[in-house]
Amino acid sequence: MIATDRFDYVNLHYYYIARKSALAVKAARRRDMGVFIISPNDKGGKLYDPPAKLRSLTAPFSPMRFNDLFCLSTPGVHTLSVGAAKPSDFDEHIAILDNLNDDGELTAETRSAVDEIIGRLDSEMAERLGAVWFARSLDKLPEFRETPGRINIPVIIRLWNLAKGLDMLEYAKMRYNLLGDGGDWFPGENAASAAELADDITKFLETSGSPFPERIVDALKDAHPLLANPDKK
Repeated sequence: MIATDRFDYVNLHYYYIARKSALAVKAARRRDMGVFIISPNDKGGKLYDPPAKLRSLTAPFSPMRFNDLFCLSTPGVHTLSVGAAKPSDFDEHIAILDNLNDDGELTAETRSAVDEIIGRLDSEMAERLGAVWFARSLDKLPEFRETPGRINIPVIIRLWNLAKGLDMLEYAKMRYNLLGDGGDWFPGENAASAAELADDITKFLETSGSPFPERIVDALKDAHPLLANPDKK
């Protein structure tokens, strides 16, 4: 869509936990398009109800405030759609004005703090998951349409990583349970059939070039009992 040059702005899911969209932000910036970040509180990690681990790692900011600043620290990002159930829900977002200069950009001190927090979060994930897995677990993973059982492996591995690496279990459950029932907005199936299809998935991942075919399958088999909540939609 961005490359068509037919639009003035783009809506994106881009947050600390979804950094691959940085490529889309850069492409939009090259075309002088507005970049509108949607759902940074909810899709960005259920940050209105963060786990204790996440709160400790983003200090002195709350996870919600850190995520706002992370998004706005990226050149080209202009607008955040924060959402609110009551007026006081805006307080954490309004507080980031103290971290911006007169031009609406992060102060040097704030930018340094955000970079430090990113480093802490990345280090925690690498320590818990393994540095190589953290860096490459999502490499060469096929689209769900190509995968045995139409399992959405990239989404499930990302959620499994967040649950294991940052204790973001409730967020991972919330998103995981949309699989199979999310339509075009959240396509593909969950990992309920991963054990049954283990050999087929392993061979398929070897062909696709994944550096971790067997470990990916093990993570899929672990993810379903960890994240599935069939009574909640």
